[in-house]
Amino acid sequence: MLGKLTDLALRKLHVFAKRKKQPQSAKPLVIEQPAGSLLMEYAVGAHAVRLMDAGGSVEYYVAPRLSPETYRLVEEKLDDVLLLLRKGNDLGDVVVAVLGVDRGRASDVLYALRTITGYGKLQVLLDDPYITDISVEGPGRVWIRHTIVDFERPEQDFVPTNIVFNSEGEVVQMQQVIATKCGTYLSTSNPIVDTQLPLPDGGHRVHMVFPTVSKNRPEIVIRKKLPMPPPIEYYVEAKVLPRALVGLFKLVIHGRGSMIIAGPPGSGKTTLLRSILYYLVPKTWKVIVIEDTGEIDPQPGSPWTRYTTFELGAVKVDLFDLAKASLRASGTRLLVVGETRGAEAKVLAQALLVGLGGLTSFHASAPEEVVSRFTAPPIELAPSQVGMFHYVVVMGYGDRPRRQVKALAELVYRHEEGRVEARVLWDRERDGLDIDLGSILGKSVRVKELLPRVERPLEEVAPGALKASR
Repeated sequence: MLGKLTDLALRKLHVFAKRKKQPQSAKPLVIEQPAGSLLMEYAVGAHAVRLMDAGGSVEYYVAPRLSPETYRLVEEKLDDVLLLLRKGNDLGDVVVAVLGVDRGRASDVLYALRTITGYGKLQVLLDDPYITDISVEGPGRVWIRHTIVDFERPEQDFVPTNIVFNSEGEVVQMQQVIATKCGTYLSTSNPIVDTQLPLPDGGHRVHMVFPTVSKNRPEIVIRKKLPMPPPIEYYVEAKVLPRALVGLFKLVIHGRGSMIIAGPPGSGKTTLLRSILYYLVPKTWKVIVIEDTGEIDPQPGSPWTRYTTFELGAVKVDLFDLAKASLRASGTRLLVVGETRGAEAKVLAQALLVGLGGLTSFHASAPEEVVSRFTAPPIELAPSQVGMFHYVVVMGYGDRPRRQVKALAELVYRHEEGRVEARVLWDRERDGLDIDLGSILGKSVRVKELLPRVERPLEEVAPGALKASR
């Protein structure tokens, strides 16, 4: 195993990556298993997956169980197989009648069938629960981010695999497959596409760039979305954040406050936002979610509403349009903007003014950067509007864990000076993880706005908050 990987880490990673168990495979690969020591081995569908220490860096090796002949056989008879399956015939019967193979190989045929009609070489990576990001940068090896490697060797970042695209045309063909499945298109006239895989395929976020823009290196980047985000307790146990911040999150939610989760790309902003919504917001609340690509799925059985942007020819519905529509959706508790980028921030600030709570994520690395970018183009909020937001949570990168909360600040509007001050209430390096909620809120000016809005007993919502109310 990798270093001092704990049983807790493995257990959590398995729990957080739960998905529908589906068979999958990939066509034969061309890179042999690297020399080195075996760090970890596990199964994904019809594959053996091995993490290998190849001279100081980790490599990801996939060994398909199926032979090339299996794929060729299924491809040759694909139309007949699909036709009979659509008519309700038993897979075992189809395997015997059409392919002429033993009924016991039905599961193997299903693996091949799913890969051929799915995402080809990328299928095993999409179904590996430990993989969070997939990156195809033109012909050559596919790269991934792997949660185990992130945990043990955060300095490595991406991991090379033995899955290879052999030509630019092969990558473009995969781009077209993905675009078609997502209901969009990629071409010289539309060379950059940000979309989402169909929900049955995971609903993962996809970014693709056509070779006319990317210097003959067609790009596919898939950021995988876990079916369920980590429970809030995980963040405490994994030392992502102090327990006191969980109490603050509860107070912000129940006090109809507002919070910006900031950080660089890939730092875990959306995952933390999803965890807060799924585990801290009462299920009976009407939550309004607006997003560019749908990553925050409404909880089953809840009255949540989610809007996503839409564009088709001259018809364009952007985040600003969605933000305006959300104010008419009978939501009285919480408005969530998946990621604030521009004019939608003004509608979000207006929602805060009329008493709704608000949560959003934002690309920034420090509280002061949040303030400066909110007041600059293209957002251009007035300082008084920025002051409608209560707190900023800053995500960042570290050693262990790789993704961690770095700081908490509150935004205070200084009317006399016409500016917003970002007051740091907790700093990871300065204050550590053992700080209590009362100590944080004791420094907060804006907590006094939230406490009267909490409808349940304060100590029940956020133990320790009473110290700040005295």
